[in-house]
Amino acid sequence: MSRIHKSLLLAAGMVIAGAGQFAARAADPSSARAAGQAADKQADYNARIAPLLKRFCFECHGPKKQEAEIGFQELADASRFPDQRATWERVLEMVEFAAMPPEDEPQPTEAERETLVAWIRSQLTTGGAAIAGDPGRVTIRRLNRAEYNNTVRDLLGVEIKPADDFPSDDVGYGFDNIGEVLSLPPLLMEKYLNAAEQIAEAAIVIEDPSKAPGQRRDRRRLDSKGSAKLERSGVFTLNSEGEVSHRFEFQRAGDYILRLEAGAQQAGDEPARMELRLDDKPVTVFDVRSKRAALRPFDFRLHVEQGEHKVSAAFINDFYDPQAKDENARDRNLYVGAIELIGPVDIRPEDLPESHRRLITIRPDGGRAPLDAARQVLRPFISRAFRRLVKADEVERFANLVQMVVDQQQPYERGIQVAVAAVLVSPHFLFRVERDAQPDNPQARRKLNDFELASRLSYFLWSSMPDEELFALARQRKLRDDVVLRRQVARMLQDRKAAALVENFAGQWLNLRMLDEIAPDPDTFPDFDHRLREDMRRETLLFFDAIVREDRSILELLDGRFSYINSRLADHYGVVGIETDEFRRVDWKPADPRAGVLTQASILTLTSNPKRTSPVKRGKWIMENILGTPPPEPPPDVPVLEETQKAAPNMSLREQLELHRKDAGCASCHRQMDALGFGFENFDPVGRWRDRDGRLPIDASGVLPTGEKFNGP
Repeated sequence: MSRIHKSLLLAAGMVIAGAGQFAARAADPSSARAAGQAADKQADYNARIAPLLKRFCFECHGPKKQEAEIGFQELADASRFPDQRATWERVLEMVEFAAMPPEDEPQPTEAERETLVAWIRSQLTTGGAAIAGDPGRVTIRRLNRAEYNNTVRDLLGVEIKPADDFPSDDVGYGFDNIGEVLSLPPLLMEKYLNAAEQIAEAAIVIEDPSKAPGQRRDRRRLDSKGSAKLERSGVFTLNSEGEVSHRFEFQRAGDYILRLEAGAQQAGDEPARMELRLDDKPVTVFDVRSKRAALRPFDFRLHVEQGEHKVSAAFINDFYDPQAKDENARDRNLYVGAIELIGPVDIRPEDLPESHRRLITIRPDGGRAPLDAARQVLRPFISRAFRRLVKADEVERFANLVQMVVDQQQPYERGIQVAVAAVLVSPHFLFRVERDAQPDNPQARRKLNDFELASRLSYFLWSSMPDEELFALARQRKLRDDVVLRRQVARMLQDRKAAALVENFAGQWLNLRMLDEIAPDPDTFPDFDHRLREDMRRETLLFFDAIVREDRSILELLDGRFSYINSRLADHYGVVGIETDEFRRVDWKPADPRAGVLTQASILTLTSNPKRTSPVKRGKWIMENILGTPPPEPPPDVPVLEETQKAAPNMSLREQLELHRKDAGCASCHRQMDALGFGFENFDPVGRWRDRDGRLPIDASGVLPTGEKFNGP
């Protein structure tokens, strides 16, 4: 393993070790408080830490100057350390990675640096232990778009994705499931209302033809062909063999009524004839005897399979006799005003969607009133939708909606549709509610109940609601048992729905969602296309999925000696023997330069410029996404690298960056970022291995801020 990989693993291990120490101290808050006596803490700071800060830091961060808005004289009161935690965390990052003091300033010895790092870490751990167990005020979490679609799928079994039409979710800390930023603007509320109706109609079939949902297409919404011409009156005139049509979406297989509004101008010895066509195939022929001024409907019932189908009305018996004695009987024409789809109607039991059969298990009959049937149908549904047990009065409110619809002489199924839509716009569905018994008492704490724990689990691992097994364990109050909990996590990770963890967590953590925005220069990289882009993304997601499902070490994300590739990626990587579009697992040979996500084409392309690599972007990505130590934003007056390139076009990229780093505002951050990024210079802007960059040989060597030397990944 190379030094750069070892160093990254070490840094990750330090984070994990710190977390373990945090947990251990949190278990004994009394010892944490005893260890943090204010007098001892201040004396220790004055004796060991203050002298180091004065010698090495006060010139830029003292009373006279506070670069980056950090002044250590303001941090001298050790009792205020908890309030200054974020600043000390930033100081720790800079000192630990030797980014501070700057290279051209006096440097502390290794022992002095270790003393400062150890003290800051100790204070962070002690301060964390002091507040352990206090979650603060947690913002209620709204379902984001992915969670909404997945929850609708698992709640009702309908394969529609209404949230795809919702406004984009805001992102906080790199993720789109942070309660603080998931607001509810008016536009989204309107989308929720429309989506609820759409979902309810897709899930439940109304069997009364007179109440069946319809789709009407008329006037400018119809497509025309041949002689068909739209008149100002909104009616199409077909004066020869023309056709009007529309493509309808049939949401499920079943019987439908196709209704055509038509009239005719008669001529000759037979009436005008209109042919109804489905997907350009004749279905039936109507004799149209009505006149243009009095269009009338023509209905035909037929069985249609699920999906999109073209419905057409065609004029098939044109007639024209300019010599006819009656001027009004010389030309036969057809007029079409609308095409309407009604249904499905008279649904056969086998044609009912699973969602309908799952939900409507009880119907009113001679011995059961609609209200009683609605209560029995809705109670389990509402409980699953709200992800908790529900009270009788909650069920009653929604059941009363069904009764109101039935009282208006509409079908029972229509009432269930209305109730389902109402449930889907309830805050208890749209939000993951964890109601506190004492919401106005900031000191009050409680454990999550079993239903809340089930939702925490399912929305983390599946981005969706709990399944029936989790609900059953929650009802039995068994989910808090450690053995049961571990068994459920293992089961859930093996479920196909765990792909959501890979797509949503890894996709955002590793910035893979931004890969669509990356456009390598087509002249420089003519083989790069959307298929290769998707293959790159797929490789990383499959790799992450294997780490999770196989319970492998988290460190293998950095040094895993395997991956998943298909024929396109194999050609891209120079791997022989893979000639299929299907992804297969490959184990890298000892001589192969690839290991973990850092050497996968998705990450390497994501962190490059259109025509060249970017050690800065690659180093910054590692600092942000792997080490969790994002660099600060550059000062506003720092020149961009392109200006350095124009001033020194014959320099290598390394030389240009070294020139760029001479700016004092750039040096400290670039010292960290560039070293990490240069270790991957052998990979070109789309992740292929190379030994030269144009005419210049690749130099992938460097020195980490900690002093370790490396050469290549």
